[in-house]
Amino acid sequence: MPSSSKNSIAEKGDLPYPDAETEYNSVSGENEHDDHESFKEYEYDITHKPHRTPFYRRKRVIVTCAVGTVIFLAIFIPLLIFVIIPKVAQSLLNASSMELKQLNMTNPTESALTVSVAARVGGIPKIFSADLEFTEKIIVDWKGQSIGSMELSPVQVKGGKGEITEVTGFTIMNKDAFAAFVKDMMASDGFVWTLKSKATLKTLGQTIKGLDVTKDLAMSGLANFSNLKILKFDLPADAPEGAKIAITASIANPSPIGMNLGTLTLDMNFETAYLGRVVAKEVTLVGGQPMILNLEGTLLKQTDPVHLQELSLLMSNYLNGVVTPATAQGVSVVPDGTSGVSWLTSAILATKMTVPLVAPEPLNVIQGLTIEDMGLTVRPEAPWAPTANSNSVVAMFKLPFNISLNITELANATMTLIYKGTPLADLTSAVWNQTTSDMTKNKIVFTLPPSPLAVKDDAHAVFQDFLKEAMMGTDTGFDIKGSADSVATTPLGVVRLKVPFKSTVALKGIGFASNSPSISNVTVIGGNTDHVLLQANVGITNPSIFSVDAGAVNLRISGTAGGLSGLMGDVIIPNLKFAPGLTTLVAQVKFKPADPAFRDIFFSQFIAGYTFDCEISGYAESSSIVSLSPVMEALTMKTKVPGIIPAPRLVPSANGVPSLGSVLGNRQIPLTINVWNPLQTSFAIQNVLAQVFWKGNFFGAIRSNTPIDVPVGATVTSPTLILQAPTDFQFGLFMVTTFLPANLGVLTGANVDVDMQSTIDVTVGGPVGVGNVAKLSYNQTAVPAFLKLDWGFGGVLKKRAEEYSTTLVREEPSVESGMEYVQWLREALFAAYPEEAKLYVEGLNK
Repeated sequence: MPSSSKNSIAEKGDLPYPDAETEYNSVSGENEHDDHESFKEYEYDITHKPHRTPFYRRKRVIVTCAVGTVIFLAIFIPLLIFVIIPKVAQSLLNASSMELKQLNMTNPTESALTVSVAARVGGIPKIFSADLEFTEKIIVDWKGQSIGSMELSPVQVKGGKGEITEVTGFTIMNKDAFAAFVKDMMASDGFVWTLKSKATLKTLGQTIKGLDVTKDLAMSGLANFSNLKILKFDLPADAPEGAKIAITASIANPSPIGMNLGTLTLDMNFETAYLGRVVAKEVTLVGGQPMILNLEGTLLKQTDPVHLQELSLLMSNYLNGVVTPATAQGVSVVPDGTSGVSWLTSAILATKMTVPLVAPEPLNVIQGLTIEDMGLTVRPEAPWAPTANSNSVVAMFKLPFNISLNITELANATMTLIYKGTPLADLTSAVWNQTTSDMTKNKIVFTLPPSPLAVKDDAHAVFQDFLKEAMMGTDTGFDIKGSADSVATTPLGVVRLKVPFKSTVALKGIGFASNSPSISNVTVIGGNTDHVLLQANVGITNPSIFSVDAGAVNLRISGTAGGLSGLMGDVIIPNLKFAPGLTTLVAQVKFKPADPAFRDIFFSQFIAGYTFDCEISGYAESSSIVSLSPVMEALTMKTKVPGIIPAPRLVPSANGVPSLGSVLGNRQIPLTINVWNPLQTSFAIQNVLAQVFWKGNFFGAIRSNTPIDVPVGATVTSPTLILQAPTDFQFGLFMVTTFLPANLGVLTGANVDVDMQSTIDVTVGGPVGVGNVAKLSYNQTAVPAFLKLDWGFGGVLKKRAEEYSTTLVREEPSVESGMEYVQWLREALFAAYPEEAKLYVEGLNK
């Protein structure tokens, strides 16, 4: 087919593609066809689909779209500008929010006032920025009535919100309705304003006019100033009609509405009593902010009994921190200080605010409380109700009023003792001591007759803690809280006031942990097979105000003696009763150490007048009063226990007549000793082992198992005892060369002081089987022993000399010759002991 024919066919649209796009491929790989060849029927082994141009690139489609778009825009743009955009703008404006943060009213007149507006517009999508212009005055509706109008400047909205801050005029459209609104705003918890106006919105290069603005604003009211809080309440001075009054109050304003009130006058009432009138000046109520109200005026003197009773309740409640709702009724309001505004005055006249009279901080009416003395008597039958008494409880008080006040009566005093936050007990029997009280100096004195101090059921453990601290510690204390009914003469009338007591009382404790009792006059008063019974005076120095009467108490005592320590026994106090200052009690000790060695050394040193370091302690069963068990268990007192002072001399004297007759023979000296009993009970000596010394020189030993019973306070002479002197030559030499020359009186009879060291088995309180057995180590110096030389002494020496075939060079002289007789005795000794004498002389020669 010729090419022209092919093109014409293509132009007519008989082919689905133009000639230039035609492509044939031979499967068999033959040569390409000629462009001028006619169409033939081809048989393909494989058919390839030819490529087609997209429809949107076809000219017909493009032309059709262009024409349609022009027609659409011609219709839509006017519709968008004149219909859609205004509808969207109105919808956005309707959906937007408006918050009135503050609207303060100033310069009020009967028909207008000035308002300071702070508001926020929000709720607009952040993609829009717009200028909103109010084309008409904004009408304010309240409860369906138009109460006023105002003008506001254009608002610029960015980021979805816009701020309004402006001072503008507010025209009152309906004075009665506006007055009703102001009254409702002050009395109610909330109200609703409806704002109406027309506006123009400029956004996206367009100006949309004639938009309707209608916004409901729900706002809080003042609720009759229900959030009023007293900051200060004072009666600063007397007044001719009664007393001056000054009240400072804080009033929270939850409403965004503020108002200049100027001079505000209120009448104060409580229950049925008209109290007086108060005035506050330069009062400005700021929206959303608290207001300080300074009220001053006069409280009137009351004469009606009912009104006096109500005034008494009001003042007593204030003193005791009890909130008392007085009322303040509006009387007048003068914004500019000279003339009122009717709509504002009517609102104030309808305002009745509650004034909760209460001290901003708890009042410290009691400036100081002192207890001069306090007695506690505890008995087993009433462990949790000790009897308390005091001669003087002094309270220094100061009322928070500077008016003249004279208390003429005081009664019904009640006090609660509080220890570490826990109420312990109530005292209801305190009596006003008018004689010692001085009301001109605000001094009240009470006396407390013996009365039960009933410890509360849930405070038993705390009461025991208090007793422990008071007994063992040096510092303690408690709080006292209570009140007393009083009758007082004031410029407001004769009132009955409940005067509160609340004070911390610091006290000195008894301090047994550091304050050692003194022990004196320790005596042995008895004994049995179980124990030795001692009695002593116990001096307790009590620095506190407490007097204690706790009945019978059993304690334990332990101590140290001779390097040994141990439990000594039980301390029995028949009646633990002491007062402030020094109190001396009589106590008994059952002395029964478990260790015999400790028992013996302690008793030996006790007789010798030693002083012992001891500790007295209690235990849970020390008292039969259950409330005192932990107190007794914690009780520990260090003290010093003296022995018998001055140390007794158990052997006042000895008698050795005849005593020297056998000094140079068997050396056995018969003698008797006198034994004195310093105890308040009998004792018996069972065995004696003693050594006798003269100026450090051993003189002899005594061994005796002869019982000696010594009654109370008696001096008993023993049976004859044997003093066994040494039997050697040396002792004889000592006698004739040292002892006799120093004690020539014994030749004819004289006292010689000797020293004694002894071990004595005794039974205290009776004989064996009755008394308590102990082994005493007893030493005594300067025992006066009467000694006299026997007339047969010389004959003994002569006889011994004859036995050794020695002769005396001269006759025996008279004992009255003194040293001559002593010299003869020396010669006779040498003759009687020739061998020993020879060695002695040789020793001297060397």
